[in-house]
Amino acid sequence: MSSEQAPPALAIVIPIKSADESVEAFVSPLLAEDHEVVVVEASPESPSSARDDIRRRCQDAGVRWLQAPASRGGQIAVGIATTRADLIWVLHIDSSNLAPGLTYLQDLAKTKGPYWGRFDVELRGDHPGLAWVSRAMNWRSRLRRICTGDQGMFFHRRLLDQIGGFPDQPLMEDIEVSKRLRLVGEFRAPRVTIAASGERWLRKGFWRTVFSMWRWRIRYFLGAPADSLYREYYGLPRQSDQ
Repeated sequence: MSSEQAPPALAIVIPIKSADESVEAFVSPLLAEDHEVVVVEASPESPSSARDDIRRRCQDAGVRWLQAPASRGGQIAVGIATTRADLIWVLHIDSSNLAPGLTYLQDLAKTKGPYWGRFDVELRGDHPGLAWVSRAMNWRSRLRRICTGDQGMFFHRRLLDQIGGFPDQPLMEDIEVSKRLRLVGEFRAPRVTIAASGERWLRKGFWRTVFSMWRWRIRYFLGAPADSLYREYYGLPRQSDQ
C-alpha cells in the first residue's frame, strides 16, 4: 500500500503464542480490502518448517506477520505500531462468532470518534457456570469500564496516543489499558456478542480457576507488578532465582 492511499478503515491485531493451522482459519473471514490484519507471534524458541509454511500462506493471503518477545501486551503494542488505521480491534485467537462485532466496527469506522470499548462475550464450553461468568464479566465491565481481552477490545488510535500507547506488559494488559482509557475517551459497550473459549476455566477446575483469577486481579489492583504476576501465573522462576 502506497503512502498516497487512504488508510484502511480497520486494523485487526491478533497476538498468538505459536503458528498453527487454526490461525489460517481464524484470519480468513477477517481479510478485506479496507482491513489490516496483523498477527504477532511470540518469538519461537526453535525453527519449524511447518510453522514457516503457515506463516507464508497467511502472508500470501494478505496478513502482516510479525514476531516479538513473548508478552501479550508487548506483542499487541508491536502489532499496533505497524498499522495505519485509526480504529484498532484486538482479538484473541480463541474468539469466534466475530461477524456481529465486525459489522459494528465497520459502521463505527465511519464516525469521527474517538471511542474505545468492547463487546459482550459468551464463553463457550460444557460447564454451566460459564454462562454465569459471561454475564458477570459483561455486567461488571459495563458498570466499571474495565474490560478483558476476551471481549474483543477496540479503540481509536488517538486515544491510545493520549495514554502513551498500548501497555507493554505480559499480563493484565487489558485491565491496565482500560484503567487508562476510561480517563480520556468515550466508552462503548454495545449489546453485540462475540464468543470465546471457556477452556481455561475448565483446565484446572472451574471454581478453582474463578477464585484464582479474582486473586490475580485483586493483587494487581493492590499494586503487584505485572511481570511478577506473570511469572507466578505461568510457574516461571523469579528473576532473582535465575
